[in-house]
Amino acid sequence: MRAIAAPLLMFAALAVPAPPALAAIALPAASEAEEPAAEPSAPLALESPDTDIRHRLLELYREIDALRNVGVRVRGGVVTLVGTTLDLEARAQAEDIASRIDGVASVENRIQTEHRLDRRLAPLAQQIEDMGMRILAFLPLLLVALLVWASFWIAGVLFTRWTNIFRRVVSNQFVENLLEQIVRLVFILVGLVLAMNILGATALIGSVLGAAGVLGLAVGFAMRDTLENYIASILLSLRRPFAPNDAVVIEGVEGRITTLNSRATIITTWDGNEVRIPNAIVYKAKIVNYTHTPQRRFDFEIRVRVETDVTCALAVALQAVKKVDGVLEEPAAFVLVNRVEDYSIVLAVFGWVDQTTADFGKVKSEAIRAVKEAFEAEEIDITPPAQAYRILPMEADEKRPSPRAPRRPTSDELKAIQDTSVDRTITEKVEARREATDNDLLTTKAPRE
Repeated sequence: MRAIAAPLLMFAALAVPAPPALAAIALPAASEAEEPAAEPSAPLALESPDTDIRHRLLELYREIDALRNVGVRVRGGVVTLVGTTLDLEARAQAEDIASRIDGVASVENRIQTEHRLDRRLAPLAQQIEDMGMRILAFLPLLLVALLVWASFWIAGVLFTRWTNIFRRVVSNQFVENLLEQIVRLVFILVGLVLAMNILGATALIGSVLGAAGVLGLAVGFAMRDTLENYIASILLSLRRPFAPNDAVVIEGVEGRITTLNSRATIITTWDGNEVRIPNAIVYKAKIVNYTHTPQRRFDFEIRVRVETDVTCALAVALQAVKKVDGVLEEPAAFVLVNRVEDYSIVLAVFGWVDQTTADFGKVKSEAIRAVKEAFEAEEIDITPPAQAYRILPMEADEKRPSPRAPRRPTSDELKAIQDTSVDRTITEKVEARREATDNDLLTTKAPRE
């Protein structure tokens, strides 16, 4: 019976399909049924490694917007990439991702670059839409931050304008404006820091301040002369070595001080021209101020013959100078013998002028004229310098023309010649120029140096 049953069972197994779970299991032979049962073999995977690689790559590509149109084929560990991307970078990225998957032997990249207009503009439109949504969500916070910043800015302006705190501390208008600007800048910076905190951009503050420091250093080197003149203008406005309309000599330029701005000092010369001298030079230069002390001394030299009675000449010159209108009695005028030359004796005449009541140049001119006419009246010969002598050809007396008597000036002409009043021509020009200037740093309130 056992020999007949074995063939029947084998025929039934071949005729009846096995269940799916048992389709891969081979039936043992009849001869092996009596042998001991062998150890069960490991179950076979339902999916091959190629399928796992394909599924893994598709999952990764679907997570990247630029690679969503990439397809994958895998056969024997060789990955073939198909589909389209918008640029070459995305194409290279897809190949790089595929080459990193375990089990991939090689990658064949057949991805094409997309050139359709709608396909290429779609990501840009999506980015613009996303950006617009983020801006709309960020707008209320930005408005609050700007409101805080503007509030501090306005508070700084109102604080400096209404309190006038610096006007009570300093008397210099320029320094007062400078301090007000510094306080306003502090308010603005505090408001900016608070606004940055509201926006959550505190890390950006350090970067901005660092960049501002580097930029300020570069600008400082580039504008070194301008900054030096600006600082010098502040110091000059504090020291005030001169005042408007002062008669000064600075770096060889003589005239009246007109204005002082943040860059240069403007001087109106005696011939009516304006000269600008950089404040950095003015601050370090030697300044001669003729107006700071109203009394100013003039002097001039006059030569007489060696044979002249020197005492008589000194007395005549002194009396002539004292009679000139504008020469002060105290300090008194005086005359000295300056030196003796080969053919003459040089006399030096000195006198003092009050520049508030008389013009310095006119008084000096009138003094020279008075001394010369006094010498001529006393028959005291005035000689030229030794190098000015020249030999004239001898002529017969009858050929020499008789000197013509000079014309005497009229009373009006003599009055104009003897006028020593203050000349206000340059002073009026300076005042007119100052009225047309709105950035003058010279004030009458600040103390003089």
